[in-house]
Order: sequence, then structure tokens, then C-alpha cells
Amino acid sequence: MIENEVVKTQYGNIAVYKKGTGKKAVLLLHGAGCDSAMLSWREVFNIFTEDYSVYAFDFLGYGHSDQADDLTGDRFYDTHIDCVKSVVEHYHLTGFVLAGLSMGGAIAIGYALRCPENIKALIPVDSWGLSEKMPFHRFSYWYVNRTDLTLAQYRWCAKYRWIAKWSISYALIGNKALITDALIDEVMQACAGDTAGRSMLNFQRSSADQYRARPYYLNELKNLEMPVIYIIGEKDPLVPPNDIAKAAKENPNSRVKIFKGCKHWSVKEQPRKFCEIVDFITTDTLQNV
Repeated sequence: MIENEVVKTQYGNIAVYKKGTGKKAVLLLHGAGCDSAMLSWREVFNIFTEDYSVYAFDFLGYGHSDQADDLTGDRFYDTHIDCVKSVVEHYHLTGFVLAGLSMGGAIAIGYALRCPENIKALIPVDSWGLSEKMPFHRFSYWYVNRTDLTLAQYRWCAKYRWIAKWSISYALIGNKALITDALIDEVMQACAGDTAGRSMLNFQRSSADQYRARPYYLNELKNLEMPVIYIIGEKDPLVPPNDIAKAAKENPNSRVKIFKGCKHWSVKEQPRKFCEIVDFITTDTLQNV
């Protein structure tokens, strides 16, 4: 059974989800846009056994957490990393596996660089923070900073079912059999109103300057002493697999796992494979992962 709890932080209340009371602890961070803890990680929650204590939470501006419409710029990542600290301290987590998807991957890496002592292993999934530039960087920078068309895109996804379905198929999920009516309904509902669009716009405007993406962790990855498993969907159109391979070369504690046929939502497509990787990390050596 998945339990819900509200954890108070200096920035506002965040909704936390917890399952299990096992000794093996896992903390899962979701991505940007219409995402939330349960949207990305529900299948993973359902697979983990009672050997685990599994935690996930909605970032500020997402899901059932407090809104944060003005959270942009240099404050963006610092605030979200502080919220991770708040959850870790609230539950007294030590020796836990930290996994983050996309935006959550960048936040997870940032937390691991600042607070490495508590982390048993780090799993960035289709992660932001490892690419030096966005696709078509100069145009993308202009687009997100000079227009509000991101809001329009999310309104269209909430209104038109075919647009929501196309968006999921294009960027998020490679196996079309997994794009169910229930999933489309959930995405459309998450896009309703301007909350998801504004959260995405905050992320976009905080994640690049005129010349490169932010954060860009490549030169800091050598400081990660815990095992790092980079997961990337083979067909991810948003994060170049070559950037992940380059990141993994920065220290000997790193490995790359490619999820065949998957796009940006690789852990939603293959949740069991993700859980198997965590099982190996918590019971065996990195060399066998």
C-alpha cells in the first residue's frame, strides 16, 4: 500500500509517497512539465517488494505539492535540492539509492555532489544536466525566454486528445501498446489549467543561458564517489545517448544501461528492469550490474 504524507519545508508543503518498511531505501525524483511522482514512478512502486522502503515526492509546482510559479533562475535548482534534503532529513534516510528522471536526474546529481555521505548509489535516468547545449540551442533559448508558447502547448494537450497522444508517442514512450486510454487521460488531466505549463516554463527558463545548458555537471562528475548507473532510453529524442556515454567516462564508478526501444520515459516503459538494477546495486557489486 502506498501511503501519503505532507512534509513541510521552508519553501512550502510537499506531498510525499511511501511504500514498504524494508531496510533498503530508495528515493525517486520525477521530471518536469505534466509529470509528478506517481505519474512517472507508480509502476516502479508496485514492483518493489517489502524488502524496500520506497519514497517519492511531488516537487514544488507539481502534483499535490504547493505551487511555485515564480521559481526561476538561480533559485530553481537550489530550492529543489533543498527540498530533497528536507525529505531525507524528515525520514532520516541513510545509505539510500537516489534515482531521478530528466529534471529530477539533474536535481539528483546536484544533491549527490553536495550531500554524498548518505547515498549508496545514484541513478540518473534520461537525465538533464549532462548535455552542454539544448537541441537548436540559440533558437530554443529565444523560444522559451521570449514567448509563452509552452503554455499554449500544454493547453492544447489538455484540450485535444490526439495532441496528447502524439506528444506521448513522439517523446516519451516507444512501445505504442503502453500508450493506453488511461495514460492519455492522466496526461490530459495533468495538463489542465496552467500549472503544468508554468512549471515546465520555469524549468526551461532556469535550465539554459544564451550559450549553454544549465546545470552542466560534466566537470564535476569525477567527484562522485558512489556507484553511478546512468539509464537512457535507446530512442530518447530529448537526451542524446552520446552525452550519457561521455558522462559515464568521467569516473570509474559509473556504468550506462540502455533500455532498448524506450524513449524519454524509459522507467515507465520498463519498470521491472529498473527495479532489477536497484536489486543488483543493493545486493551485489557494481561490476555485476
